[in-house]
Amino acid sequence: MKTTNYCTIITTVSDANKARALASAILASRTAACAQWFAIESMYSWKGVVENEREILIQFKTTAAQSEALQQSIREHHDYETPEIIELPITGGSPEYLDWIRQQTD
Repeated sequence: MKTTNYCTIITTVSDANKARALASAILASRTAACAQWFAIESMYSWKGVVENEREILIQFKTTAAQSEALQQSIREHHDYETPEIIELPITGGSPEYLDWIRQQTD
């Protein structure tokens, strides 16, 4: 599998206002270049109960070098007891876009 020095970090929050606040904090810290969010419906087991909630999925574009700092920032600003934080490698893409991510997170 091809690899790059870039990744996407995903998390979920309960509403658009929290998504906007988290994205603003992350972008201000320069640990991510971009945040995109989408309304989703989640069904999951939590403490023995199956939950069904509307949530907002946020995707952050960043570099591998900023991944840990970004994840720590999500933990610091998140209000979930156990926030979803998943890192997905970016295995390719437009060199200009990837360079833009690097420039925004240096």
